[in-house]
Amino acid sequence: MKKMFRMAMLFLVLVIAGSGLVAFYSIFFGGRDVAVPGLSGMPVVDAVSMTEKMGLLVRIDKVESLQASGVVVSQWPDPGTRVAKGKIVILKVSKGGDRQPLPDVRGMEYGQAVTRLQESGFDVGDIVRIHSDDRPAGVIVAQSPASPAMVPSGRRIDLMVSLGPPRTGGRIAVPDVLERSEKIARQIIVQSGLNVGAVRYEYTYMTPAGMVMNMDPKPGKTLLPNGVVNLVVATGKKPEETPETLPNSPGGGDSTAAAPPGGIPAPTVYSPPAQIQPQVPAVAQKPSAPSPGDKVARIRYQVPPLAQPMALRIEIVDKNGSRVLLDKQATAGEYVSLDASYDGQSSVTIYLGGEFVWQDRYQ
Repeated sequence: MKKMFRMAMLFLVLVIAGSGLVAFYSIFFGGRDVAVPGLSGMPVVDAVSMTEKMGLLVRIDKVESLQASGVVVSQWPDPGTRVAKGKIVILKVSKGGDRQPLPDVRGMEYGQAVTRLQESGFDVGDIVRIHSDDRPAGVIVAQSPASPAMVPSGRRIDLMVSLGPPRTGGRIAVPDVLERSEKIARQIIVQSGLNVGAVRYEYTYMTPAGMVMNMDPKPGKTLLPNGVVNLVVATGKKPEETPETLPNSPGGGDSTAAAPPGGIPAPTVYSPPAQIQPQVPAVAQKPSAPSPGDKVARIRYQVPPLAQPMALRIEIVDKNGSRVLLDKQATAGEYVSLDASYDGQSSVTIYLGGEFVWQDRYQ
């Protein structure tokens, strides 16, 4: 009995001694595990200082990122992970660098798209040409990388260019050039295998000067190769009526259309068929037309794939202040085309779902 009692006492002493040793080690040598702090989004200098004060080592890896140079993009181990002091924490740090917003050139004529990309600091890469029922010949169908995106300057942008709809019975579908500038309209018609016929310039304050208001034949009609397409183009210059040209004056007849502004060579004037009436392009989001001499910002944007409609807001700022050009719910793939007048210099900003996605500047 005494032997068992001694053994029990010995066991108790050992337990007490062991607990004391553990407590002693914890106080003087223990506590070496620490929780890794959250470092993402911090300047790398601050992140390294905090980590080293906790007794951890740091390894830095530079990575491509949209964030500013020197900002921690990600880390390993994850925040909150407990590691022993002296362990290495890996920080992924942004290289930053010269990254530019990539313009969306879908829907633009090829030459116009190339100019826009080069002005934004990008090079044109591979060109693929395909038949498209939705885009007239010479118009950009798709681009890679897609916009909106922040891309390093000098990046090569691949383009897919439309050949227009496939020919049916050797006939060519008339491309839709309404709401395009006369220059671009001419290029699209020629690239479709057709010719530009007569062009009539008509004064209106509802449509920006130089924009195609009407055409004959209508878009979608078919013509033989080298067929003729006639255009009605808006001008901001009022025709000057004189006694010789007033309809009610003796010997007066129909006045010819006034020459457009900007020194365009004297056009051929034609009278379109009776069914052609100047009309306002049916684009609900178009802002008020610019006054003669105003600069025009041509805004083209295609909504990216979305799970559900999102709020799309487009704002413009010039020396006269800020104004909203568009504020609506947009659906996936919706194409927005706006022409907005501005004074001096301007910037156009696009928000999708309340988040900034794009900004462009116009001189």
